[in-house]
Amino acid sequence: MAKQQPHADYVAVWGAVAFGAILASYSVLRPVRDALALEGDPDKIPWLFSATFVAMVVVSPVWSAALLRFGRRRLVPPSFHVFAACAIVFAILVALAVAPVDVGRAFYVWASVFNLFVVSVFWSLLADLLGPTTARSLYGPIAAGGTVGALVGPTLTKGLVGSIGVEGVLVVSAALLELAVIAVHQVRKAGEALERAPEAAADRPRTRPELARDAGYLAGIGVYVLCTAVAATFMYFEQAHFTKGAFSDKVARTEFFALLDLGTNLIAFALQTLVAARLLKWIGPGLVMIVLPIAQAFGITMFVLAPSVIALAAVQITTRAATHALTRPARELLFTVIEPGAKYWAKNAIDTIVYRFGDVSSAWLFVWLTSGGDRTLLVITAPLVVLWIAAALWLGHGFRRRTVDR
Repeated sequence: MAKQQPHADYVAVWGAVAFGAILASYSVLRPVRDALALEGDPDKIPWLFSATFVAMVVVSPVWSAALLRFGRRRLVPPSFHVFAACAIVFAILVALAVAPVDVGRAFYVWASVFNLFVVSVFWSLLADLLGPTTARSLYGPIAAGGTVGALVGPTLTKGLVGSIGVEGVLVVSAALLELAVIAVHQVRKAGEALERAPEAAADRPRTRPELARDAGYLAGIGVYVLCTAVAATFMYFEQAHFTKGAFSDKVARTEFFALLDLGTNLIAFALQTLVAARLLKWIGPGLVMIVLPIAQAFGITMFVLAPSVIALAAVQITTRAATHALTRPARELLFTVIEPGAKYWAKNAIDTIVYRFGDVSSAWLFVWLTSGGDRTLLVITAPLVVLWIAAALWLGHGFRRRTVDR
């Protein structure tokens, strides 16, 4: 293990830098994006979700075709360059005041695609480079690096937007994504050196190539992701309708959303640095992943029965912190026992198309359910949580079967 440890440390450090730059790049934009979405009627937001889903359906097969033609690991930096270039294009359009309403809507869709796609591609690279044992040790610190970036992003936005404007913030986002490219290159170098170490063979699971079993395992991940998206979307729309009435203007809403992000990231960072890696080692990803559905069930019930600013903040901060600190590294760990060829195309499809399908379907379901009052949400929450927990436990069992103890 002595030869392997330095390379693993490099992967952890550069992985944390890369993920921090990625989330900083996105999070400088998020409070503005969410505030702009509420400038119109919140009931129109499902149309933006629908447009995002259509964009995902277009992008995902293009990505899969590129993987087949150019190879998996080589495509990660170019994909980041493309999104950075798009940010610069939006900066130019905003600076020139070209069709502000249409550009704003296009920006909302692009930012949503950017968030899921870039994050998914990064974790796909890690799953390709690392075996499950090493990943259990490194995913917590790497996720913590992302949380630091998510704290830095809103801070940059608040400090700079007044002097450089929205277009300047977009340029900052592009620069941070280019920083992520540099860090990803270092992750790949260290990961490939770790991969070549003699000890690395012991960290690769020995599984039988059973297509049906792998398909079922991937479907289980899809079910868990779908449940996650549905619950998160329900709370997003509850938040949108409540804050539209609770805060009178865009500035107040932006400050509230930034406060939610700050509270979420501080708690997530504490969990990632103190708890996540230990839990993944001790109880495995399946049991870790049941924390989120339990927290979401209590949260939705509490807010629907007694809505208030404090209740909304408590629910959103708790569930989003659990998502970032516990569910994200646990779910990413599941992909380390999948055949290499499936880690990019299958993971990307699940993280983008499946997740956004959950968004768009639950957005319209929310509109239908709340036409009879918010409490009708509780009717669907119970079976959703049961399915969610069952998927987590089944995936934990599948992960253990695919991992051979040494």
